[in-house]
Amino acid sequence: MIRFESVTKRYPDGTTAVDDLSFEVAEGELVTLVGPSGCGKTTTMKMVNRLIDPTGGRILVEGEDIATADPVRLRRRIGYVIQQTGLFPHRTVLDNTATVPHLLGWARKKSRARAAELLGLVGLDPGLHGPRYPDQLSGGERQRVGVARALAADPPVLLMDEPF
Repeated sequence: MIRFESVTKRYPDGTTAVDDLSFEVAEGELVTLVGPSGCGKTTTMKMVNRLIDPTGGRILVEGEDIATADPVRLRRRIGYVIQQTGLFPHRTVLDNTATVPHLLGWARKKSRARAAELLGLVGLDPGLHGPRYPDQLSGGERQRVGVARALAADPPVLLMDEPF
């Protein structure tokens, strides 16, 4: 499903964030990256969806070398929960949750139905929370919306960067 082959990320100032990292994550497997602040956990995850490009090595997702993949299409196949949730402040909770299905061309009704389903799954009443904006939610509620949004298009890969 995901394979890192001798992946390195070195910045122009000489900082090495990730050095010769190799591992494989099989379909259905759960992997946790643990380490101190600044050790490369977030960099590693951002390389999977090409928010950061590695300076060496190769990353494959579902057998495809991500260096040759269209980054936009790649990112739409990967659910990603970022630190501090990254919700769009000008969009309602329901619309935030329906973002990726909408970008994939799903019909509005289908996107919103999926968003409502996932809000319920994460313990938020879609009728009560759906019309609200992120600044009207508690921190924990925003985190749950971020998780629901990452799951909305039923991605084969889910990356979670300190979601809780």
